[in-house]
Amino acid sequence: MIVAAAPETTRDGFEALRARLRAQLAGQREQQFGRVNPTWIEYAEDYFWDESQQEFRIEDLRRFGFQPGQAKVLDLAAGCGQFLLRALHHGYDCLGLEPEAWKVDFVNQKMRLREMPPEYEGRMITGVGEHLPFVDDSFDCVTSYQTLEHVQDPRRVIAEMVRVTRPGGGIHLRCPDYRSTFEAHYQLPWLPLMPRPLARAYLRLLGRPAEGLDGIRYVTRPRILGWLRELEHADVRLVIFDDNRIRFENNLRRRGVPCLPGSYTLWRVLNYVYCLFRRESSVNIFIRVMAKKR
Repeated sequence: MIVAAAPETTRDGFEALRARLRAQLAGQREQQFGRVNPTWIEYAEDYFWDESQQEFRIEDLRRFGFQPGQAKVLDLAAGCGQFLLRALHHGYDCLGLEPEAWKVDFVNQKMRLREMPPEYEGRMITGVGEHLPFVDDSFDCVTSYQTLEHVQDPRRVIAEMVRVTRPGGGIHLRCPDYRSTFEAHYQLPWLPLMPRPLARAYLRLLGRPAEGLDGIRYVTRPRILGWLRELEHADVRLVIFDDNRIRFENNLRRRGVPCLPGSYTLWRVLNYVYCLFRRESSVNIFIRVMAKKR
């Protein structure tokens, strides 16, 4: 017979698990990127702990036509499982893939403490995006959020995402665009596509470690679109949507403002100027996998 844990024991377990999360985040951040801003640690701890902050990603799934109880979803580099747990809560058949073992263990401990349904067990899997451990056409939707810049081979990861997505399904891809003038991991002003030797000298001058730079790939929207076009020429038909543009135009419609020709381009230019040296630009695209050659 299973005896439920006393409330005090459960509360102590949550406090210990959250303290472990805080220590891991702070330790990794300092080792890779240098001094840690306490405000950032507070934000990161809350973000990785609180699944309710993932509600916007659930709305994205619905907006792209993936409904609870119907869609099978893979979250690539699932981190501390906050999106995975939120998607399961909403009724999605969701799996999370994560390369860091401590994060997989963290999610499993959190599930046990919260006494989640037994079928949630095994939903967090250890693995890397370059070699997805799934057969072709396994998922209706694959999501990748702030991940592609950290993988070893971004082109291979994108090819794997396409491979495991069913025809008619889709991929939602969000990541930094390194043509911007800010590096969010170091929280520093940055030159667009700053050459690595110059970047290392810049970091040394500021007394910051270069270890974090070794784990960053300079992904950009044109490069990602180029890799997708290569895949399309090879064996798949893709339709690519600029989700930033979709959001911009939907926002205008909600406000009753006409979407004039060139307005989105003007907004992008103004936004780029506004973000100069203080905020990163981003890639936010949705790829519909229409058909695959056999």
